[in-house]
Amino acid sequence: MTVCRFKFIFTVLAISVGSGFQHGYHSGIINVPAKVFRQWIKTIKTERLLGQTPPEREITIIWSVAVAVFSIGGMLGACLIGYFSDRCGRKRSIMWNNGIILLAIGFTVFSKSMKAFELFIFGRFLAGINAGLNGGLCPIYLVEIAPDYYRGAVASVYQLVIVVSILISHIAGLLLGTDDMWPLMFAVAVIPAVFQMVCLWFCPESPRYLLMQRESEKKARRALMWIIEDIDLVNTEMEDLMTEDNLVRQMHASLLRRVLGIPSLKNSLIMCAVLNVSQQLCGINTMVYFSTEIFGGVGMTEDAATCTTLGFSSVLIVMTVLSLFLVDSVGRRRMMLFSFTGMAIFTLILLYTLVAAGSANASAYMKYIAVVVACLFVASYAIGAGPIPWFITAELVVYPARSLAVSITVFCNWVASFMVAQTFLSLQEAIDNYVFTIFIILDIFFFCYTLNFPETSRLSALTIIEMYQ
Repeated sequence: MTVCRFKFIFTVLAISVGSGFQHGYHSGIINVPAKVFRQWIKTIKTERLLGQTPPEREITIIWSVAVAVFSIGGMLGACLIGYFSDRCGRKRSIMWNNGIILLAIGFTVFSKSMKAFELFIFGRFLAGINAGLNGGLCPIYLVEIAPDYYRGAVASVYQLVIVVSILISHIAGLLLGTDDMWPLMFAVAVIPAVFQMVCLWFCPESPRYLLMQRESEKKARRALMWIIEDIDLVNTEMEDLMTEDNLVRQMHASLLRRVLGIPSLKNSLIMCAVLNVSQQLCGINTMVYFSTEIFGGVGMTEDAATCTTLGFSSVLIVMTVLSLFLVDSVGRRRMMLFSFTGMAIFTLILLYTLVAAGSANASAYMKYIAVVVACLFVASYAIGAGPIPWFITAELVVYPARSLAVSITVFCNWVASFMVAQTFLSLQEAIDNYVFTIFIILDIFFFCYTLNFPETSRLSALTIIEMYQ
């Protein structure tokens, strides 16, 4: 499929920038100024107790809820992907999802002036719902409009925007994360939301959705004309879509019990779910979100640990850009295998360096070697395990079951993220840096599992359907 370059790029950016920014920005926005938020909560509780200082444990519990509720919202949002994408359409669902994030921003921004941390927590919950929906709606749309030849690169743009926005959130935390300015950090997110809402008015709905879900050949053809602008190519693409429609309708796989009743579909769903879980259980969250605690434990100052976090985000961006150029030519499976291999090796080296850096006679340079190794780990993640799980379900699972399958796998992704966030620090406190042994074992398992994963790089939808037959 040959596309009109300007309109296609415009559509991809409108979808990815608006959706990916909210996902990444709200994931990282509270990490750098965490002490400021804790002190704000403590001040409110002290005022409510008429000057009596609340127990530190109570403040920790409230803050833990404020952090965890984002992932809980993400789980709920993931559960809603199938319903909204099929009932309202991909484009309209993404557009209305901006209403959720605008509400979330409103609650978090005004929670300070209203002296109500409960509003802040609820705003975080709504932001999680928005991110959970975006994690499925955006990749589905991108996969369905992208040409087969570089479908992986197009779908990976979502992950690229996520990692860029995480870096932006960290910088915003450094610049605006003060007692008086922190509401402005959340207000910044209004800009991409408005940008996406305006741009989506000019973008077409997914042609596959219009033909296969709405059964409107006329609207599907019109959407293709907007993207391709060549009547002969549009006719060819429409023939392929109608052939695909006839084949997938024979599966009757729009309900979970029917998906589980088709062995090939069930196996694909399980494989995609495992890959989504691997994205979170490979150990990346420990590097991005807990680097202050990890490297602070080996003598690194808080400022140096914060700079390390920014460095990790920069490495994520560079390597994700590189993955855009490789994911279609090298292939999904090879990229994932390379990713898990690198993460397992560098996690093992990191474990050694962290243990050595924490010893009494450790070299002063050992902690910096640990940072370099951690950067190599992050690079290994970004080349494969970062971008591919987001779109692999929409690519591998055929249309009738696609929305449902994406909803399930994205839910698994958020559950895994929640598990890491809630257990890592406790495990580190119990077994110190040997907690990384768990991630080494998991990375080896995911490597072995991925060996049997089918390659979908540059395969047409019709070819993928033939795999099920």
